[in-house]
Amino acid sequence: MNEEGTMERNSLQKRITTLIKAGILSGSVLLVTGLMAPALADESISVSCYKDPKSEWPVGSARVYDVAEAAQACNSMYYDCKGRCIGCYHDFDYIDSVCVDMWGNTFLK
Repeated sequence: MNEEGTMERNSLQKRITTLIKAGILSGSVLLVTGLMAPALADESISVSCYKDPKSEWPVGSARVYDVAEAAQACNSMYYDCKGRCIGCYHDFDYIDSVCVDMWGNTFLK
């Protein structure tokens, strides 16, 4: 193979390597953005705090930016909870409220 053919092949390999690196970087940015979006909500959500999942009367309410933090927020705000409260919020996809316990389990109330 002559010198010109070798230079073209090296140039093509560099272009392919650059495209692969750009693709990996773009994919990584999209992945990180997708993972961070729920944690960085623009609007707060009001949750009702209950000592007992069967109770109809909340001990109070709290505001969170991530529904996964609902129970933690309730237990931090209300002494009566003593670490056992759940946080419930209205989800328009369901008739019932969606509740979250301290372990992150979700269920309908």
